[in-house]
Amino acid sequence: KMVFFVKPGANISVPSLFCPQQLNEQETGVTDFHPALADAELANNDSRAVTINGSKVLICRAAGELYAVENRCTHQEAELEGGRIRGCFISCPLHGVRFDLRDGTPMGQLTREALPTYGVRVVEGMIEVALSN
Repeated sequence: KMVFFVKPGANISVPSLFCPQQLNEQETGVTDFHPALADAELANNDSRAVTINGSKVLICRAAGELYAVENRCTHQEAELEGGRIRGCFISCPLHGVRFDLRDGTPMGQLTREALPTYGVRVVEGMIEVALSN
């Protein structure tokens, strides 16, 4: 709910951004969390690939923290599952391209395209991943 304070008789216009019914999906950035796997199933410095609503996601636990990224190296489209996790980085098993799991930033010269990343949380022992609708 938004509240505007204006002088009586003032002429104001409200931008369309304040009218939710006019926003499309991309503009709203609406995300929903989807159950992916049990938290107990993922060891430290390990990863697990899952498919959620057609999106291939890699859930990683690095240094005790959970991360979720697209399961696709931006260098040559190889799956990242099985890549070595060190600190907060994962290495592509195909050519060794490293990505920062926190924000998807690539390291090195083979690619400059970042990995898409997703929100992740644990609810009642279940790892959930946030994907845009």
